[in-house]
Amino acid sequence: MPNLFQNVDAYDIGIKIGTFNLRNFAKVGFQFYDNQDPYTQQEYDDKIAWTAAQIDKINADIIVFQEVFHLEALTDAVKASHTMRNAKIIGRDAVAMPPKNSLVPQVAIVTRLPLMDEPNWVINYGKGFSVTPPGYDEALSQITRAILHVAVKLPNNIKLHVLGLHLKSKRPDYLHNEDESNPDHLALATYRSLVRRGADAIGIRQYLNGLLQKNQEPCIVTGDYNDHAYAVTTQMIAGTGRFGKSFYDFQLFDAMRIQTKNDPQRYVAYTHIHEGALEVLDHVFVSEEFHPESRHQIAVVREVYSLNDHLHQRSPEVSDHGQTVAQFLFKRGAQSTT
Repeated sequence: MPNLFQNVDAYDIGIKIGTFNLRNFAKVGFQFYDNQDPYTQQEYDDKIAWTAAQIDKINADIIVFQEVFHLEALTDAVKASHTMRNAKIIGRDAVAMPPKNSLVPQVAIVTRLPLMDEPNWVINYGKGFSVTPPGYDEALSQITRAILHVAVKLPNNIKLHVLGLHLKSKRPDYLHNEDESNPDHLALATYRSLVRRGADAIGIRQYLNGLLQKNQEPCIVTGDYNDHAYAVTTQMIAGTGRFGKSFYDFQLFDAMRIQTKNDPQRYVAYTHIHEGALEVLDHVFVSEEFHPESRHQIAVVREVYSLNDHLHQRSPEVSDHGQTVAQFLFKRGAQSTT
């Protein structure tokens, strides 16, 4: 077992990263779903105020947001906050995506740290890979919700890669001629959704393989994974599996498991409540540069925690997800190598 409770005195540059599912962040009067009414001006104002206050509670250097229908709405919330009102906002409005060409809300990243490269939207599966779920007329070749990749400059001049994601939900994927009350159709629709989630995970992992291999620049992949840390799709993205001596070079690690401040066996966190069950769906995964057993370690995961008190409020302006926040410490004299 790695020594998680090592001496962290040598690590004196601290940053925080948070992930925040906003829950249908859209402008006034916009019909984001057929079965939900658009926001009134008062509802919008309440949502902006609550979100800004939550941003201040997170008080992170970087926040990855999900469910952005309108970047203008997110901008309103960020500008209304105290801690990030001057931060850079990277994102875009909802995009029509196949197979149904419905509008899909997007990921956004807000950072107080300077960018080192142009942001990159990871849209396609890559490497000629495609998948045709049962009942589809055409193969799919794009990730359901595009991944946003930014590279920021740390105070010690290290380049840090941050990927924001929102994996497709496990909600059954019905075709137009299927009946939701038919258990056979339910099974097919659930399998169809699983196929799409698996394909998305492969596309993300393919991109990470190109980013992580033989590259000692630290990387954090965070967002709404829509499943627990040990789910198959989560582990596919993490690249779980040993590849001889080089397995650290490919793999991502759950920050919750390698944090140094809290005992990961006793610390209980949750970011979502489904039918009374407490779940962690919003994760922070990190590359080998954060792992205590890697010879390339230049940082430690100091603490990972959840902001989740609002999940018990049931107020219309709050999110249905808790926020996961991770604190990292970097060595001042560390140098990333390629």
